[in-house]
Amino acid sequence: MTESQAEPHAFLRSLFQRLQDLEPDFPSPEDLQGLGIQTFEVPFDPDEESLKFDPCFFRPHPDKLLEKYPIHPEVEQDYRETYLEIPHARTIQEYIKDSPTEYPPHTAPILENLTWMDRDEYEFDNIEYEQAQEIESVISSHLETLRQGPSDYFTLEQLRNQEYWSPDYEAGDPWPSEGYSAPRTWGVVSPYRYTDRPLKPHSLMSSLAHIRPTETHQGITTHELRAIVCTMLLRVNHKPFRRCRIHPVLVFSYMGAQQGRIIQALYDGKKMILQCSQLWNFGDAEKAPVELFVRYRLSHRSPFSTAVFGINKMNAGADGYLEANGDVFAIVEVKPNIRDPNKRQEFLWQETGEMIA
Repeated sequence: MTESQAEPHAFLRSLFQRLQDLEPDFPSPEDLQGLGIQTFEVPFDPDEESLKFDPCFFRPHPDKLLEKYPIHPEVEQDYRETYLEIPHARTIQEYIKDSPTEYPPHTAPILENLTWMDRDEYEFDNIEYEQAQEIESVISSHLETLRQGPSDYFTLEQLRNQEYWSPDYEAGDPWPSEGYSAPRTWGVVSPYRYTDRPLKPHSLMSSLAHIRPTETHQGITTHELRAIVCTMLLRVNHKPFRRCRIHPVLVFSYMGAQQGRIIQALYDGKKMILQCSQLWNFGDAEKAPVELFVRYRLSHRSPFSTAVFGINKMNAGADGYLEANGDVFAIVEVKPNIRDPNKRQEFLWQETGEMIA
């Protein structure tokens, strides 16, 4: 019996424990390398209106959904403002400007110069975890809101081929959150899995982190890593996919300062590969990528009719990947004794077919 058979997913279990002891909020490249984590920033293609994941396991819904299905006239304005608009987080400068009688001219825009009432309100509005939660709530509300569409009662939820996924927790399983009493506060919300057949190990989730990225610190955070690895551990223990060699997860990461990004996380049994988008600022209503996040929340996989073997581009500890209709659905290793390309593809298809069934 091989080591991988004796201790399935030993890398993930070890990684989860090592992340508990990781000190910096923003791990250095050396920290990540030591953990066996590879990270890449992927660009956004404005022509295709999608992220250039390579290989790509998730494709956004092809339509501009918020334009194609406008909000139903019956939805009241109060609801729209409360649930579909990201709250504006006022700056200290705005507090001072909005109350000229409270503050002398040329008052420096620092927290200590605010009145105690304004200071409390400012600090409450700028709680990092609360800001992250607000963004996630707006994205989810767009999916649940009544819209003009093909039926009288239509929401974007009806376009998804996914279902909410809640694992059966067993002794020793990690809990997908850490509260305010912990050194780092984070939480996993909105976990979904695909329902179309054949079943696939792909899943989606949102991560909330009590941390504020800055101009000098925009890399992956320890909060995000813990959320991703926790979700991976719960997925690999899920019965239909315990034998799967890979587990792709699409992560919608929200943090303080109303910032967020999309991460394609891949665990291949030996290492973790994270492809990250840029950080977006949702505080700017004109530029906030709400439409993009909604389309990726409804990401879908086209049914594959034929499969091709491609050379692995990500150095993911494997020789290649299986691709069908432009979608990657498996990263595979080629057995060294299989030299014939035709037999090799046939073997890969048979082995991977068992994996995703």
